[in-house]
Amino acid sequence: MAGRIDFYFLPLAPALSLVKEGQLVALAVSTDTRATALPDVPTTMELGLKDSAYLFWTGIFVPAKTPREIVDRIHAESVKAMHLPVVQERLAKVGSEPMPMSVDEFGKYFREDVLATAQLMQRVGVKPVE
Repeated sequence: MAGRIDFYFLPLAPALSLVKEGQLVALAVSTDTRATALPDVPTTMELGLKDSAYLFWTGIFVPAKTPREIVDRIHAESVKAMHLPVVQERLAKVGSEPMPMSVDEFGKYFREDVLATAQLMQRVGVKPVE
């Protein structure tokens, strides 16, 4: 927007209002399917970038030794909140699409995502900065 960069890859939530206001042009979304908030914007895979799906996601984390009953309660209350119309409206407004999962499914998803990202970084030669 300031004319300093030509391309930027970011989550939909902070970009959506700028796209809708015409300040940014959405070239593609990196999800498996088109974003509900931008149905005319193709996915990176539709544009020919095989295996390019990448999800920006948000989750709720607690310390590792948190008792399971507390974890389950936080999860249950979070699920309830995501079903509230006001929450659904707010998420839709910023282009965020919920991915409800059980606690164990999210743990598996997180571990697999970290591993996939680490493998990608290794494959393209990104080195840690010390």
